[in-house]
Amino acid sequence: MSMKLLGSSFDLHLGGEDLIFPHHEDEIAQSEGATGEPFVKHWLHGAHLLVEGKKMSKSLGNFFVLNDLLKKGFEGRDIRQLMISAHYRETFNFTLSGLAGARTALARIDECVTKLRETSGNVENQPEAETIEKFTTALDDDLNISSAWAVVFDWVRETNRKLTSSMSSERAAMALATWKKLDAVLGVGKTDEAVPEDILAKVEQRNVARQAKDFSTSDAIRDELQSAGWVIEDTPSGARAKRI
Repeated sequence: MSMKLLGSSFDLHLGGEDLIFPHHEDEIAQSEGATGEPFVKHWLHGAHLLVEGKKMSKSLGNFFVLNDLLKKGFEGRDIRQLMISAHYRETFNFTLSGLAGARTALARIDECVTKLRETSGNVENQPEAETIEKFTTALDDDLNISSAWAVVFDWVRETNRKLTSSMSSERAAMALATWKKLDAVLGVGKTDEAVPEDILAKVEQRNVARQAKDFSTSDAIRDELQSAGWVIEDTPSGARAKRI
């Protein structure tokens, strides 16, 4: 089948570490014996997956399907972040607390990116070469995703530090372009959700109430928005609604 679709030799073959012997060694022997050519250039063997500390198996029933996790309130990008947080040759323990941690980690990135968008305005710039180089070097080292994530969160920490001072719109645009370049690989960035008109109207009503020092009305509107799944953030450029 592989020869029919990929030819007598191809670049990449994946599988679990339990398939190295005899399955994959048999594939090599049969294919190279038949063709006299190298069968595969690179093999990637993944370690076993644990779920809440136990080996995943049908008999134990300790597995989740995607809909199970979505019903628990997690998003697809939370699951993706967790699943690509460890090296493929390391035994990975999938836990619900780990998913909650992934959601928290992504919220840190979201907050940083939101501030960058506000600061950069309509300015555009090129990505920062040094961060991209570090990220690329990490992945070039046998897909060392753990080191690549370390680069990302070092970038988040340093960017937040600069944002607390006086970051120019040009520097913010460069940082934003850097994140877009990183996320082109990671695929965990949050898709901007348009704030509905009725929510925007409530935010404006709250602004009017605050200006009139009618804080009871202001607090009531805030609580109403929170019940609807929105939180109001007061920023130097004005109040904004953000999905909880």
